[in-house]
This record gives sequence, C-alpha cells and structure tokens, in this order.
Amino acid sequence: MNRYPKIDTLFTLHKMRYFSFCMLPFYFLVLLCFGCSAVPADKVHTFQEALSAYESGNYRQAAALYEQLIGQGIRSGAVYYNLGNAWARADEPVRAVAAYYLAKRYIPGDPHLNANLRVVLTSNGGIPPSAETSLIGLLFFWQNWMGYHTKLWSSAVLAALTFCGGLLCLFSTQGNQRLCRRSTKITITAAALTAIALASAGYDWYRFEGTEQIIVTESVVPRKGNSEQYEPAFVSPIPFGTLAVILDERSGWYALRFPNGQEGWLPQSQTWRL
Repeated sequence: MNRYPKIDTLFTLHKMRYFSFCMLPFYFLVLLCFGCSAVPADKVHTFQEALSAYESGNYRQAAALYEQLIGQGIRSGAVYYNLGNAWARADEPVRAVAAYYLAKRYIPGDPHLNANLRVVLTSNGGIPPSAETSLIGLLFFWQNWMGYHTKLWSSAVLAALTFCGGLLCLFSTQGNQRLCRRSTKITITAAALTAIALASAGYDWYRFEGTEQIIVTESVVPRKGNSEQYEPAFVSPIPFGTLAVILDERSGWYALRFPNGQEGWLPQSQTWRL
C-alpha cells in the first residue's frame, strides 16, 4: 500500500515549460547581460533516466540519479523536488524532507512542493513550518515569492538596467531633455528595485549560506549541554522534521536554535545536516 498517496508524481516537463514561458522577458534580459551556457547532453540524459526510473517504480535508482546530478553541480528546484518525491516513495522520510527543504530555496512558493512536504511531515509526526514571524521576516514579506538564485539574477539584471539608464541620461544631448527625464525616472526606479532585491537576496544568503542547518530526524527533547547527563532544555519534544540552525558543534553534539527561538543540544545521530 502506498504510504504517501498524495505525493505528486513529478515536477513535470510541461510545468517547466510553463514557467519558462512566463519568465521569457526576464530570461531575455539575463541573456543580453550575461550570455548563456547550455546544459551538457549527458546531464539531460541522466535527468531523463531519473524520470523513467521513477515512473517505473525504481525510486531508489531515481534518487541516486538525482543525487548524481546534484553532485555534478546541477542544482534546481525541479531536481531537489523530484529527489524528495523519490525518497518519499522509497520510504525514506528524513531524506525526503531534507530534499524538499533544499527545493524551497529555489521554488519556495510552489504549492505542490509545500503540499508534499506537509504530507511527509504530518505522516511522521512532524509539524509543517509556519510563516515567518520575526521582524526581518515581516519586513521581507515577499521572501517566498521567488527563490534565492532568482533574486540574485534579478538583482544583476536590475543593476544592469540602472547602469544603462544612467549612461543614457549622461550622454543625452541638450535637445533630448525629455528622454533624459524619462531615463532618470527609470534609473531611479531600477536603482530602488535593485536595492530591495539585493537586501532580499542578502537575507536569503544569511539564512542559506551564512548558517548551517539541520533537520531533526525523530521527536526528541534537547539537552542543556552536550551530554545525556544534562537536564532537558525544555519540556516539550522537538518534532520530526523541524529545521534548526547550528550554533556550535562539540563531541558529536550540535548546539541548535529552533524556529521558536529556543536553544538546546542534540546528538548528531538525531539530526540530518542539509
């Protein structure tokens, strides 16, 4: 019997094409500013093999192929999403949740991803992550509208538009004051959007690159120190799949900060490092 009947089968190629069509203007600007590089044919073949393995029910083989792609530097929301689905079907909930959390760095607002993460968490006694409630999270309320890498590309494109607008205004002749005024407005707007995009990307960099994160692999009560001899840090156990930030590492234990702001120690054997 299928343990996860609600898991979406694949991040389908049709859906990828839909996103590509919607983002055509953005991609065109990126290509103009930075050029492009093709994905090697062997990587495409590996991805297709993984899709076929999944559809044939060979979930562990599919997961191995996706991890092969990741090891070769092919990282995207689609790859991590499919990896999470493969591990979920293979009855590896810890690996599935880890892959879904990594996918959220690329496609944080994808409803299928969030639904599958919720299914795996709740099926194993976990609690789905709640909305950001910190001051920074409230200020950057749009954080989950697009992924970390998309924000970086958006910042680069907006910075290029700012630069081009500034040059256009700088070299406008005296008779082109109307053009200069328009380009000035565009430049100021692009500069403001660049600053916002950079701040948003910087916040994501701090969360994803500036800190090390783990997920809790079972319901457990953290300790006040790096040993079972220490008292519990708090009464209620931390549920399966909880995402936490590593503060310190000592003698096979992690000092962790949990989403509710509480801190405690857990043995590394009860965590999975992202």
